Amino acid sequence: MTPMSFANFVKVVGGIPVAQQPPDVRVTGVAIDHRQVQPGDAFVAFVGQRVDGHQFVDEAFRRGASVAVVTKDVKTALGPCVRVPNALEAVQSLARWERNQFDGPVIGITGSNGKTTTKEMVAAVLSALGPCVYTSANQNNELGLPLTILQRDTSHRAMVLEMGMRGLGQIAELCAIARPTVGVITHIGYNHIELLGSQENIALAKTELIASLPDDGIAVLNGDDPWLRRMSHRTNARIVWYGMTEACDIRALSVDWSQEGMAFDVHTPHGPARMRIRLLGQHNVMNALAAVAVGHVLGLTLEAIAEGLSRVEAQRGRLRLMSARDVTVIDDAYNASPSSVAASLEVLQRIARPPHRVAVLGDMLELGDMEAEAHREAGRQAASVGVDRLFCVGERAVELAQSAKEAGLGHVRHFRTVDELIPELEAHLSPGDVVLIKASRAMQLDRVVDALLNR
Repeated sequence: MTPMSFANFVKVVGGIPVAQQPPDVRVTGVAIDHRQVQPGDAFVAFVGQRVDGHQFVDEAFRRGASVAVVTKDVKTALGPCVRVPNALEAVQSLARWERNQFDGPVIGITGSNGKTTTKEMVAAVLSALGPCVYTSANQNNELGLPLTILQRDTSHRAMVLEMGMRGLGQIAELCAIARPTVGVITHIGYNHIELLGSQENIALAKTELIASLPDDGIAVLNGDDPWLRRMSHRTNARIVWYGMTEACDIRALSVDWSQEGMAFDVHTPHGPARMRIRLLGQHNVMNALAAVAVGHVLGLTLEAIAEGLSRVEAQRGRLRLMSARDVTVIDDAYNASPSSVAASLEVLQRIARPPHRVAVLGDMLELGDMEAEAHREAGRQAASVGVDRLFCVGERAVELAQSAKEAGLGHVRHFRTVDELIPELEAHLSPGDVVLIKASRAMQLDRVVDALLNR
């Protein structure tokens, strides 16, 4: 973060210094874990369900903290404390201040699927401008986003911020902190429909991002998504549409598949280009198009955009191809929704030949009233793409297994737990098999991936 004086720090966080004389210190960063404190950091003591950060104030000072932000009395003689009413609001206030110091592009990214991969692609493309600060892991919420902004230093030329949500108003709150100049929405699906009640409410929640854009901002939207077309009136910013259809400003043609990734021609207002990505699936072509659109509106050449995309690699749990002795694992265990399951099954169909198509599918969560039908449809899809052996796990996956059997898939097994599944799966694998592993994160199918890699 931009270095600031103690007096200015107190003003920004809205706190009361627990010291008679203002100390002569400068704050150069923020940490919420005492083990990660760097010299000059402000240590913000959060009270969690298991750990109270106030217990580690002395240790934070020993590691070089310049100040501690606390919400209750702390006895320490090692450094100055600032008491605030709310630790989260203090971090968010600091992030707002830091955002005000930055005049480069700030890209906000959300969507029911694909936002994390799109974030990685956009950051890789924008590296042509110089270093970018961008969301790491799943730090896309009311705390993670401010902490990401506070990682900025004077070398950074862009911010790429993923925005998650679990309810109406949450993305609007993130946008009030980040003030994005470019907003990307990848897709309006069914994730969190159990909480939001309808796909229309999901669309309203996601499009809070483009509603927050300034009039001179740019909305980069999936032009193949009917909900985004319907909700485009929510922004006064310029809209750039991307997708596969002619109605899109940035569109892909001639898509080629291989186990090494995807290749496609991209049409832009500045001409055509051939792009290659080291990720699998038509949906990742769409994610790449979003990154192409962002690079395009920020003035990058197609050559620079293509170079950036070529460096992006699949992350663990996100359609990553891995070799496990004599079989290939498609590790897509990070999360699942109806649309992402369909996309992953298409990948399995494309890169594996009969009789080597094996799918391990588990429960999809937070689908509300559409839960049963969504699992039944996944079973039908597994049969339609030619899965040879289907292994299902979880309470909801009973519907998936039954539907697959009814659709004609011959080898279907269902298990209550991952522990029951693993030995049976290993016993039914043959050399040359390609195994897709996918479910919602709570199902812990990453344990199946690890078991296959270590067998």
